[in-house]
Amino acid sequence: MTSWTPSLAGRQGPRYRAIADAIAEDVAQGRLSAGARLPTHRDLAVRLGVTVGTVTRAYTEAEKRGLIGGEVGRGTFVQ
Repeated sequence: MTSWTPSLAGRQGPRYRAIADAIAEDVAQGRLSAGARLPTHRDLAVRLGVTVGTVTRAYTEAEKRGLIGGEVGRGTFVQ
């Protein structure tokens, strides 16, 4: 699902944590299902108006939480 864009409105704290929290919320609410492909770091950064580093940090945080996993050359997917 490369068209997924999180809603960051009203979220407190660092942007990377807000993105990771949005992933967690969307997984819990069923808006992101297991196996769904997330946007590339660059694509999501452009959509949200943040740096690629912010998205990388957010995806790393979400991976630490066990929500997503990345495969080199394939992309990032919901676990």
